[in-house]
Amino acid sequence: MKMVILGISGRMGNRVYEYFKDSYEIVGVDIIRHKTVPTYSSLEEIKEPIDVVVDFSSPGAAPQIEYAIEHGFLVLSGTTGYDEKQIEEWALKGGKRFYWSANYAKGIFLFSKMIQMIKEEYPLFDFIEIHASTKKDAPSGTAKMLARDLNIPYDRIQSLRIHSAPPIHELIFSSKYERINIRHEVMDSLAFLVGFEQKLKEMSEDNKNDKKII
Repeated sequence: MKMVILGISGRMGNRVYEYFKDSYEIVGVDIIRHKTVPTYSSLEEIKEPIDVVVDFSSPGAAPQIEYAIEHGFLVLSGTTGYDEKQIEEWALKGGKRFYWSANYAKGIFLFSKMIQMIKEEYPLFDFIEIHASTKKDAPSGTAKMLARDLNIPYDRIQSLRIHSAPPIHELIFSSKYERINIRHEVMDSLAFLVGFEQKLKEMSEDNKNDKKII
C-alpha cells in the first residue's frame, strides 16, 4: 500500500510519516526534500500506483488535491486555509473518495454533537479558542468548523494566542440561573493521528470494492 503525504517535511506531515511508516510504503510531495523518503515536487511525477493521498500542507497544495481527485485517488486532507467553496467542490467531485476535516481528533466529533444539542436549550453562549502563539490563523480552522456546525458567524469566536498553550476549544452556555462549560483540549497531537487512522480505515473499507489505481 502506497501513501503519498503532501507537505511531508512539515511538522504535521512528518508526524503522519512517523505514525504510518511501518504500515505503508510512503513517498512525499513537498518543496523541501524529506530526510528519509523520496520527495517529489508534484503528484504527476510519481509513476507508481498510489493508494491514498494525505494532505497536511498549505493552501498552495490545491492543484495537487485537484489532480488527485481527477485521477480517482483516495484523498484525506487536514489542511486549513482552503476556501470553503473549494472544499465543497472537491467533495462533490471526489464523492466518497475525498474527505476534509480541520480536526481529526475523535473528541471533536463528540464535542460538536454535544454543543449542538446544548445550544437548543441554551442559546446564549460564549465561544473561546486558545492556541500557542506560533499559530498563524485566528480563529483556528477547528473553531471555524464548529462555528459552521452551530450556524454562527466567525466573529462570535474569541481567539487567544498564548505561549506554548495546547489547542483548546471551549463553549460556555448560560442562562439566568446556571452555566454549562464544554471544553475540548488536545494534550498530544497523537489525538489527531488516532482519529485520522480511524477515518482512513473507514474510507478504505467503503472504497475497497471500487478501488481506482492509476
